[in-house]
Amino acid sequence: MSRSGEWGDHVTLQAAADSYGVKIFVITSFKDTCYIEILPNVQRSKRVIFLSFWAEVHYNSIYPLGDVPTFGTKKKKRRQKFNNKHSSELADEYQECSNNNGF
Repeated sequence: MSRSGEWGDHVTLQAAADSYGVKIFVITSFKDTCYIEILPNVQRSKRVIFLSFWAEVHYNSIYPLGDVPTFGTKKKKRRQKFNNKHSSELADEYQECSNNNGF
């Protein structure tokens, strides 16, 4: 995973949660399971990693609007709330799922 183009799955996410001691919250495109919480074996941080997961195909890092990560650079890039069709559809499906489940 340290090189560009490497792939991971739920086992990789569990290993990352355990290794870093953080909770990982995954918003999915599945109607029956709109989110998944991956808990570390020992939680050492209150930080949470948020990811989106599009239909068994691709994970994306997501974060609250205004909290754009800088990765050590001084300039912050402004991004739109949803920058592609999949992100917008995923948000709509999550909203529907969370409403149906009383969230």
